[in-house]
Amino acid sequence: MTRKKQLQAQLAAEAETTRKFIEAFPFDKKDYQVHEKSMKLNDIFMHVLDLASWVEMAVTTYELDFEKVPYEPKQLNSVEEAMTYFNECVAKGMNALENANDSVFDERWVLRSGDQIYSNSTKEEIIRVAHNQTVHHRAQLGVNYRMLDIPVPQSYGPTADYPEFQS
Repeated sequence: MTRKKQLQAQLAAEAETTRKFIEAFPFDKKDYQVHEKSMKLNDIFMHVLDLASWVEMAVTTYELDFEKVPYEPKQLNSVEEAMTYFNECVAKGMNALENANDSVFDERWVLRSGDQIYSNSTKEEIIRVAHNQTVHHRAQLGVNYRMLDIPVPQSYGPTADYPEFQS
């Protein structure tokens, strides 16, 4: 299996799981904050959705400089809007991977804010970091859902709310 096929398979698998969390998102509770040091629920949710766009960005660019491109999250108001946005991000990532040669994954990619460099890695590494960040922040959503008595969707197996595994 080529590297791009591996990355596409991982993107597809994580997207399928993320869609379950999108379907459960409580837009009426998007300002909920589990702790004063924690991100608000909507901020975590938007970060999970936006991370899908990092695949295309990593393949087609060489850096993200927050000084030049400040983060401005999209404003979404419904599960339908969120699902459409997420699916568009995933489709762009899949397309970018499909059109890439495996050699592109060895090229360098930098995450920075001006002169401060947060990460200088290969494009493949940053794509995998985006996948890992998706898993990490989706777990944060799960904790928030639990605190709000929202059934926690399955990720890699049963949950207390869905004890019978549904793949």
